[in-house]
Amino acid sequence: MSNLLDIFIMKQRALDVDDQNARTVFWVMFEKLSIILSLVIIFAITLALDLPWWAIGAILGFSLGPIVYGHYYFIYIRPVMKRREG
Repeated sequence: MSNLLDIFIMKQRALDVDDQNARTVFWVMFEKLSIILSLVIIFAITLALDLPWWAIGAILGFSLGPIVYGHYYFIYIRPVMKRREG
């Protein structure tokens, strides 16, 4: 499993390899928008379950790390690992 420094290094390599600046900007915007949309969906689900505010905060806090790591994995880490294999 990759640690946090490896993730940032792989992200920087993925951005450095890409010569098309517009594509890089698109991926960064897509990453941020997708993370926010995922958190909004989780927030809506917790509101629909009528949970107390402290539970909503705890669920959002605990889900933030896996959501961000999942997005980083699929957008930055996985393509770098595929390039190394093939």
